[in-house]
Amino acid sequence: MILSVAFVATVILLVACWALCRLKRWKHYKASAELDGPRDFPLIGSAHLFFGKSTEEQLRCVIDISNTYQSPCRIWLGPKLFVFIDNADDLQTVLNSPHCLEKADVYRFFQCETGLFSAPASVWRVHRKHLNPCFNAKILASFVTIFNDKSATLVGQLRSRVNDRALFNVYENIAKCTLDMVCATTLGTDMNLQNEEGDEYIAAIERASELLNHRLYKVWLHPEWIYRLTPYYKVQQQCYATAYKMSRKVLALKSDELADIRMRLKNGKTPSNTTGKDTTDDLRKPQIYIDQLFRLAKETDVFDEQAIRDEIDTIILGGNETSALTLSHVVLMLAIHERVQQKVYDEMVDVLGANFTSVELEHLPQLTYMEMVLRETMRLFPVGPVIARQCTDDVKISRTTLPKGVTVVLGIFNVQRSTNHWGPAADVFDPDNFLQERVAQRHAYCFLPFSAGPRNCIGYKYGLMSMKVMLCHLLATYRFSTDLTMAELTLKLDITLKIANKHLVRITER
Repeated sequence: MILSVAFVATVILLVACWALCRLKRWKHYKASAELDGPRDFPLIGSAHLFFGKSTEEQLRCVIDISNTYQSPCRIWLGPKLFVFIDNADDLQTVLNSPHCLEKADVYRFFQCETGLFSAPASVWRVHRKHLNPCFNAKILASFVTIFNDKSATLVGQLRSRVNDRALFNVYENIAKCTLDMVCATTLGTDMNLQNEEGDEYIAAIERASELLNHRLYKVWLHPEWIYRLTPYYKVQQQCYATAYKMSRKVLALKSDELADIRMRLKNGKTPSNTTGKDTTDDLRKPQIYIDQLFRLAKETDVFDEQAIRDEIDTIILGGNETSALTLSHVVLMLAIHERVQQKVYDEMVDVLGANFTSVELEHLPQLTYMEMVLRETMRLFPVGPVIARQCTDDVKISRTTLPKGVTVVLGIFNVQRSTNHWGPAADVFDPDNFLQERVAQRHAYCFLPFSAGPRNCIGYKYGLMSMKVMLCHLLATYRFSTDLTMAELTLKLDITLKIANKHLVRITER
């Protein structure tokens, strides 16, 4: 009964929105008329193209639309106009425009309103300015010991799989390891999550991603008050409760500090000026992210309790899944391309020696071929295959002007597989694509795994460092193989890009 009332109310709301669009968004309709795109209908626009489709089919539908209609092309989802671009020049314009710093409205679905990933531009500007120093080279260097310790645990967890003839999904182990790393460096507490508790968290995040993707393509679920009437909302809240359980435990232990911050902000007290240069001794121990946030809260009037919570959740959610998926993709690529795997191993032995016990900071920049493999994997399988920005003013791109209020969708997946930039073998895995001479000849905005421009990923250096350390430990101990081939891999879109076949490998002792 509730759902029936909600459905009727939604139809009425959509009719009203559609009518308002006709009256007030004439610029959007003018831009839409100038661009190619799939046929659209009143109320639903072109959302019917995604109805009843699996996540694999939805991704294929997005790719088919972009291949059928020249960039920029348009698609209506309900009363909202989305302009899709995958031209490198246009991507550069949008990513660097001061009028395209706002994330699209659908980013509010993540429920992390003041975290860097989805915060309004006005909040993001202030937070990013204060948080940039938390990811400087010295602080990242302090995490290398943690990366080594957690990677060693991962190697031990995989030992039971040695010489097992059956394929297994290595993502399950890698995701728990990256979660363990992120929690240790963010919360400063050794959670020991490479066990069943880690499984619970990973499952909750995967289910939450599915629900977010489900909501994205069903325009009648976009209004928050309607979504809250559905059973999906309850399940999503349960997933978030599981995902945030660890950070809430740590925040509870810091309740006295939070109370002090609340009182300071309430009374309008001048922030305490405790800033100073970190000493060498300080930087020998990990510079935990939550401690940095509490320090900033005491030194500025920017970070209240909600901001601290959202920034922690953003790092744990975003940092874990992006690194876990990317490294799992890398391991699968090495299992398919065993010659490349051997070359990575040989470089590693040259740099670290055959019997190393830990990876040191100075080793990481020397692993140049390993980084080429990482980048080539991110080129073919970008974790964020599309991103979306909201135009806060008119923005001129190559073939049109994006009107104020329109949502522009940036096709990262497309440009990173474009034959215009990567040649006729653009879909082939080839780490030599990142030889310096080749990189110098390409457009700077045809490779965007961490986005680009002022609102790029703040943690990309952290991710590269952690993945290199993990890969060194894995390859030093095991050889990876698989029965899968590149031609057999099927991709799907659950907010992030995933391989539907899973990361099925087998391992043997080296």
